[in-house]
Amino acid sequence: MSTNSPSLWPPADASPTRIADHLRRGLRTAVDHVRPLLQATAFWSAVAMPFLYVPLLLGGLTGSEFSTFVALLLVNALVLVLGHGHEVGEPAEERTDSNAR
Repeated sequence: MSTNSPSLWPPADASPTRIADHLRRGLRTAVDHVRPLLQATAFWSAVAMPFLYVPLLLGGLTGSEFSTFVALLLVNALVLVLGHGHEVGEPAEERTDSNAR
């Protein structure tokens, strides 16, 4: 299958370094877009998780329930650390728009 149009990939000036830089920039952009969602999810999970302790503590901690309780504590500590940077309130775009008025 031959066509008269030039191939779009790889670009004529493609080098392994340029391709790696392009991929790194794309990955960094993807992480920058996903990070706020992950932080918000972790933050609100850390807020809600202590409610799971109540039934365990009221029923008494037997062998398997004790390990579940410890696992919940560890997961809660992890999501607390991951969600620490989340800012509760208006999104940044809305703050700048309302300040401009």
